[in-house]
Amino acid sequence: MQEISDSYYSLIVLKETANCCGLIVRMESIMSTLKKLAASCLALALCLGVLSGCMSSLQGAESTPTKSTNSGLALNSAQPNGGLAGAPSATPSESDGSSPSNDYLPYNDFSDEEYALITEQGFYSTLARPLSTFSSDVDTASYANLRRMIKSGAGLGDIPVDAVRIEEMLNYFSYDYATPASNELFGMTSQVADCPWNPDTKLLIMGFSTEKIDYSQIAGSNLVFLVDVSGSMSSSDKLPLLQDSFDILIEGLNANDRVSIVTYAGQERVICEGVPGSEKAKLSSAIHSLKAEGSTNGQAGLQTAYDIAQKFFIEGGNNRIIMASDGDLNVGIRSTSDLYNYVTQQRASGVYLSVLGFGTGNYKDAKMETLADHGNGAYYYIDCIEEAQKVFGEDLCGNLVTLAKDVKLQVEFNPEHVKGYRLIGYENRAMTDQDFNNAAADAGEIGWGHQITVAYELVMADSKIDIPIPELKYQNSDPALSGSSEWLTCTVRYKDPATDEGSEDRYTIAAESYTATPSADWNFAAAVIETGMIIRDSGHRGSASLDQASRLLDNANLEDSYKKEFAELMQLLG
Repeated sequence: MQEISDSYYSLIVLKETANCCGLIVRMESIMSTLKKLAASCLALALCLGVLSGCMSSLQGAESTPTKSTNSGLALNSAQPNGGLAGAPSATPSESDGSSPSNDYLPYNDFSDEEYALITEQGFYSTLARPLSTFSSDVDTASYANLRRMIKSGAGLGDIPVDAVRIEEMLNYFSYDYATPASNELFGMTSQVADCPWNPDTKLLIMGFSTEKIDYSQIAGSNLVFLVDVSGSMSSSDKLPLLQDSFDILIEGLNANDRVSIVTYAGQERVICEGVPGSEKAKLSSAIHSLKAEGSTNGQAGLQTAYDIAQKFFIEGGNNRIIMASDGDLNVGIRSTSDLYNYVTQQRASGVYLSVLGFGTGNYKDAKMETLADHGNGAYYYIDCIEEAQKVFGEDLCGNLVTLAKDVKLQVEFNPEHVKGYRLIGYENRAMTDQDFNNAAADAGEIGWGHQITVAYELVMADSKIDIPIPELKYQNSDPALSGSSEWLTCTVRYKDPATDEGSEDRYTIAAESYTATPSADWNFAAAVIETGMIIRDSGHRGSASLDQASRLLDNANLEDSYKKEFAELMQLLG
């Protein structure tokens, strides 16, 4: 039976290879395989169906065999299926309440995927460290990637803990935050309530929201699509999905936009330059002409993309490279530190670098995040065509056009009311307190219509939790009784992307922000945080459980299809 299984497997691979790569196979070799199975009627019956499909694929083929370049073919890989290969699946609308498709092949493992180490932040004494400083972050890649893992069948113990970035889980979703006043960049909403997983702390949720506009109001963009067409991109959840995703982006562009397409594998190639966004058929045809083969020289592709972006540079406008890859760079710059140095040097050019991640099995998340974070762009993971519709359809303007750059946040806590705090997430966005006032220090970018959600676990002055205070010789270890009712002040600094002019906004939070009956948004955010801590097996999870997180969702608004899907993912995990 093992011989029968092996032979049947070989025919499956033959059929897939013929379909994907046009491999010319001598019919004699197929018949030879069948003869080996002739002793078993069962085996013959199994193979006839496969042979029929294989013969159909070979009709009209050339007579000279060609070498297969489909290095990504694998029958048991944890790759999404349905809605990823061939034509895109139906796109959900915001009004129909449908959830993204969940047809994924069974989970294998993620041992060949790479994620940067995340060291979870603990509680800090307000007296010893009154300031908490970090960069903004609107990336959503972590959540979409987790969705891919969970829908493929991975359980709590299977998911790499460093794939969980709680701030990206929070920022994936939309909330009912206040809109900005006429003279402000951000509208700010805050609420404090009892922490669900720790009876001795409070949970603060702060939400910042920018104005949302339609992409048609933008003067025009200079875009360079940088596409990885190496052999590792051949599977259905990579290049084919990428091509369908770029079709959605192209559909949203207009005559004011200029689009160039650069590919890289063993070497870089310029497919087109400066094509008006209105020439949609030309751009789509160029994207769908791409084939996956060869090694991955990302450095050469990046350099060419930056050169072309400079060629069509819009002074004071939106100049952006959109890089799409699985991150498996194996020629040229390969290490994460070298990528960091390279894109850090390039960002002075005024060209933003956004990154789209695709695929599973050999996915290199750490490299993709480094490119986006230090290339002045955002990072998204595309696991299905519905996610492409979210990134390039619903959120097109925010994800393509920068409203403010180098956005930093600094929170000062009042020790009279808050004796300790813990910032939840944003571990890889931490900044020194000194860099908050350093205009040269790089930070995150915010687009039109973007929202930022920030969560702190607060230890109030009357809490039973003991926050160690260092013995200081020259400082007073007692809280300075200012008499202020303020619990904390959050300051946001940012620059105009066209002029580099800096601005600063301040927001204060006091006892008025506390409530015993938190809002639907607060309950949903708390459920997301709790789920993230459970997947990470956080040392601060306390009494957190999936059942408790589900109860929080009972008081949340799940009319949004993405929030509804989150509840479904929690059920799969449970």
